Amino acid sequence: MRGVYMRAEERNVGGLFKGVYEDKRQMYAVCDGMGGLDQGELASLLAVSNMDRLLDTGFRAIPNALRKYIDEISSDLQYQCSGAHSSGCTLAAVYLDGALAVTANLGDSRVYFKRGAIPLVQVTEDHSQAVWYLKQGILTPQEAETHRSRNTLRRYVGAHSQEGRTPDISKATRIKRGDVFLICSDGLSNMMSASEMDGEISKGQGCADICRALTALALKRGADDNITVMTLRIC
Repeated sequence: MRGVYMRAEERNVGGLFKGVYEDKRQMYAVCDGMGGLDQGELASLLAVSNMDRLLDTGFRAIPNALRKYIDEISSDLQYQCSGAHSSGCTLAAVYLDGALAVTANLGDSRVYFKRGAIPLVQVTEDHSQAVWYLKQGILTPQEAETHRSRNTLRRYVGAHSQEGRTPDISKATRIKRGDVFLICSDGLSNMMSASEMDGEISKGQGCADICRALTALALKRGADDNITVMTLRIC
């Protein structure tokens, strides 16, 4: 990502970005406006449209730089949406620096990873009330998947408390040719399992075709939320 994002006038129609990027440092992210808060579109657009400035940051400094960036965006949102209005969004991101990758997330947008014949796995953890109940032993994994609180977020971009807007950031992981990352909003992940996503990736299609197929499947199943999906294949 180097300033490539869907602008305001394009957000009511489907869109597809595709390309081959050879920069040493790259950042890819999905930000999903929160349906229960006012001006979620503003939050997601503000969060993603300024993220390219993080490309000047090396992998050792990216955790602190990303935390600072989210703090600034959250403060900006609180200022712009003060009073009766609230605004917030999720964030799921993959940062690449040469042969190293770092993932980050806030909320319930997700990052998945696949290497070779190993099944696709979710590498981020949702910051929902349902997942918190799961970790406390109140819900089973099966119950958490469908519980009414699965869309209630405890942490997100725009939260007022420091704890509420602190992202999970992974350690740098070495990547290799053929590795695949999939980043998506809950509009996709609520409609299918990781194994179903893996099935499309394993067909050997191009990244754009994978995104089309997954989106079509979610819509066929009656998805009623925004669907954003991005696939990255390491070349």
